[in-house]
Amino acid sequence: MAGVSMAQLRKFFPALLLLGAALSAFSIKQRANEPGPQKQAEYRSSLSDINVLNIVDGRTLWSATSKKAVFSGDGGTASLSGVAINIPAENAQLTATGGQYDMDTGMLSLTGEINSRVKGFDVKTSSMQIVPGGKLNTGSNDMVLLRKKGIMIQGRGLEANQKKNVRLDRNVKAIFY
Repeated sequence: MAGVSMAQLRKFFPALLLLGAALSAFSIKQRANEPGPQKQAEYRSSLSDINVLNIVDGRTLWSATSKKAVFSGDGGTASLSGVAINIPAENAQLTATGGQYDMDTGMLSLTGEINSRVKGFDVKTSSMQIVPGGKLNTGSNDMVLLRKKGIMIQGRGLEANQKKNVRLDRNVKAIFY
């Protein structure tokens, strides 16, 4: 289920890396009313209403948006809000309240209310990590709800990979209706 979308989601990471590198190159002026040099931690770069498209041969493979990205002073991380990822060919969508993108590792950690729809399944949880190389997981204590017409599965600690293997770690129960 989620492993299918991971092959496409991996392509999202280089775009964010390039975006972060471009922002890190910007020079930020000191505030006029603050005397003396600012500490490195006080420098901040941000972007609003970000839209990244991956188009090949005139066809959109995936799109990703974020309402805002605030980059750390060293340019190593970006705090995201209002994240949405869409993969039309896989009929997959994912939204999250917020997240953190690590420029060095390429890991995207999503937090808050996370909703996903993949191949007809609705997936809800409160945290998720998308790791380069095709792994997706939630925290081991995070409740995960998978729902599709006729079945509801819930449990704690979801793991998925590119080979379409999906596993819930514990407290798993399925309800057929």
